[in-house]
Amino acid sequence: MAPEQDLAMPSTQRPDRIPAPREGSSDRRRRVALLLETADVLAERARRSSDAAQAAVLARRSAQRRAQAVRLAASESVPQPRRLGGAWPGRLAPS
Repeated sequence: MAPEQDLAMPSTQRPDRIPAPREGSSDRRRRVALLLETADVLAERARRSSDAAQAAVLARRSAQRRAQAVRLAASESVPQPRRLGGAWPGRLAPS
């Protein structure tokens, strides 16, 4: 195949870039679920640990994951401001 024919290939058939992941509510819900599952695993490991120091560390990390999940879930309910064009926060976008 000649190089000219490669260039003639429609751009839909050759991926130039991988799109960045979108930060949407379903992504946040997945992250909340993952944080809560991780917190459960850490709490269970803390309960099974015979070492008191290790159990305390695991319990603290479990509590941290739960707190992160609560904060992330709470941020879902607050609508995020949209950025129009290249406008900076606090400025109006050019019309």
